[in-house]
Amino acid sequence: MKQLFAASATVMLMVTLLSAQTKWKVDKSHTMINFTVPHMVISEVSGQFKEFDATMETSEEDFTDAKIHVKIKAKSIDTGTQGRDNHLRSTDFFNAEVDSIITFESSKMEKIGSDTYKIFGTLTMRGVTKDVVLETKYKGKINGKRGMITAFKATTAINRKDWGLSWNRNIETGGLVVGESVDLTILIEFVEIKA
Repeated sequence: MKQLFAASATVMLMVTLLSAQTKWKVDKSHTMINFTVPHMVISEVSGQFKEFDATMETSEEDFTDAKIHVKIKAKSIDTGTQGRDNHLRSTDFFNAEVDSIITFESSKMEKIGSDTYKIFGTLTMRGVTKDVVLETKYKGKINGKRGMITAFKATTAINRKDWGLSWNRNIETGGLVVGESVDLTILIEFVEIKA
């Protein structure tokens, strides 16, 4: 009976250790959420969101079971031009006074190479939720002064009209003032939360 109890206890301990979740928080000072969109057909405008939060939970060393949650303040959009930023915050685009938060929730992290992943999840803007896939490069993991640190670079392209960001204007030479396809690049660094 004692042997059975000991064996059961050992199995329970192993299950607990294997299922232990590691929690991570974003290092905002080393993270950037950038975008680029075509402008006047021949050029591009780039910008970023300056206010955001993100967490990650995982129990696998290779992050294949990672759950990532990101929240972005739409009002924090910054393209370097105040007038353009105010327009982007308006009802023509993000409607940031009402739909103030943009979210991303991962559903699966698929390893496709030694340091490459596809992160599947949903992106919500202006009350619209759509599936997206982020092509992701794993940058590594180190033990720093703040504890364990890990980082990723993720990219994807979306059609802004799918989320109701549909404002546009024709230009005299043909084409549109603002392109519909938006390239997103996320450089994200996580720090392990110590228990």
